[in-house]
Amino acid sequence: MPILITVLIFLLTALSLLLLRTFRPGFRYSWVLAVTGALFASISVIVWRFEMPILLYLPSWEPSTLFTDSPLFLVDLSSWPYAYSLVILILGTLITAVARQNLSNTVIWSAILGLGSVGLLAVLADNPLTLVLSWTAIDIAELVTLLASVKDRGLRERVVISFTTRVLGSSFMLWANFVSVAAGGSLNFVAAPSQAGIYMLIAAGLRLGVLPMHLPFRTESALRRGFGTVLRLTSAASSLVLLARIPFASLYSPLIPYILFLVTIAALYSSWMWLRASNILDARPYWTLGMGSLSIASTLHANPDGSIAWGLALILGGGALFLSSIEHIWAKRSILLNIAFMAALPFTITSTGWEYQSNAWWVFTPFLLSAHAFLLAGYFRHARRSQTSSLNVTNLFQGTLYPAGIMIFTASLFGLSITGWEGALNLGAWFLSIVVILLTATLIWARPRIRALNPLEAHWLTPNTETGFNRVYDLFWNVYYAVRKAIEQVTRILESDGGILWAMLFLLIFASLLSGGIR
Repeated sequence: MPILITVLIFLLTALSLLLLRTFRPGFRYSWVLAVTGALFASISVIVWRFEMPILLYLPSWEPSTLFTDSPLFLVDLSSWPYAYSLVILILGTLITAVARQNLSNTVIWSAILGLGSVGLLAVLADNPLTLVLSWTAIDIAELVTLLASVKDRGLRERVVISFTTRVLGSSFMLWANFVSVAAGGSLNFVAAPSQAGIYMLIAAGLRLGVLPMHLPFRTESALRRGFGTVLRLTSAASSLVLLARIPFASLYSPLIPYILFLVTIAALYSSWMWLRASNILDARPYWTLGMGSLSIASTLHANPDGSIAWGLALILGGGALFLSSIEHIWAKRSILLNIAFMAALPFTITSTGWEYQSNAWWVFTPFLLSAHAFLLAGYFRHARRSQTSSLNVTNLFQGTLYPAGIMIFTASLFGLSITGWEGALNLGAWFLSIVVILLTATLIWARPRIRALNPLEAHWLTPNTETGFNRVYDLFWNVYYAVRKAIEQVTRILESDGGILWAMLFLLIFASLLSGGIR
């Protein structure tokens, strides 16, 4: 029941905004209503913490031979931090909307609240059916939004490719369920069988873009800053929560070293691109890919708490940075303070990030530490960047709300560092955090002095930081277009005036082969 109350708060608030837009277009307090709904939802999620575990069963689906499990939702120490971070993301997005005129739209606020309800159901899902349904809703929302935002044919093709990749990840999740059923049981994330673990890992990796490393759609500026940030981070959270559910027995597979190698490559590449990127919105997928790679690496080292830690840093740290669009000194200081919480220092939210339970494959650790340092140095660089617009307020209350919407992320990072989940108040591998801090400080010092770390920027020049990765995509797109042209040529021949002759020729060849086989 508590889960339904929170979801209904989001949905009823979104519905109320749409009804007010239709029947009372001049209503002046729509933004207040949206923020109030998000605030009550956040309070209800905090109340969950004192009632865990919380289960919600939905009625069984028919036919029972096809749907062996009914939709199931669970609030525990693994899913609650993600649920909390999502409601904070929704609340912070709506609060900071007061400073962005292009977000003053009740339809967008309704979409953000509706997406928040689906995201909550996704991170609380406790079986494949429930999770895949939530993933599908998020994927469709992203597909519709992107297709409505871009007009270029090439970009629209990339949108479809991105959607297809996510659907493929959902297919691996369903395959994990089939494997579990074949082993004599049903897949439950709390007690997942070892046979399904590798498929769950591949499903999460595909949806995050880590396994294999891919960025099918990179023109992030097509999405609005507020709704686009919520959409990207909600999609990432729904995949990250799965990493904490993977059974330890699956991590002894002989494929793990090869997967960890691919994850390390993805972490280094994405963190380097994040460090050198010029546009913060275009850099969003690199932040998701980099922090997601660290989360998968922790999972492969049998450290589920570390996986959750990187996931929370991705959502809360990234949310504060991506929503920052107005020059404000206190908001900027709050964002810079987030670096301390994401540096794996003792008793911070990421303190468990490098506390591996398995010492195997330690050879990848130096490279992952370097990727972490790249991410922090890039975060510092983007946080220090001067914004193009300043805060124009009509009253003191409005001037206080925008920095409060940014500071709420820092307050949440601090709160989760000391309570709320199993990774709170942890000493962690403090010696590795010192290495990361030293590497980060060195990168910050060297950035203005080394050209490779400081790409040329001007109002008429956009630095090309994706050339190497474009070569890979150009190869695949060239193969795709060649195959498509060949198919179109064959179709044109068969549909032309000589198509009947070609059909008769193929029929004669087939008949001769068949007669030879009969003899």
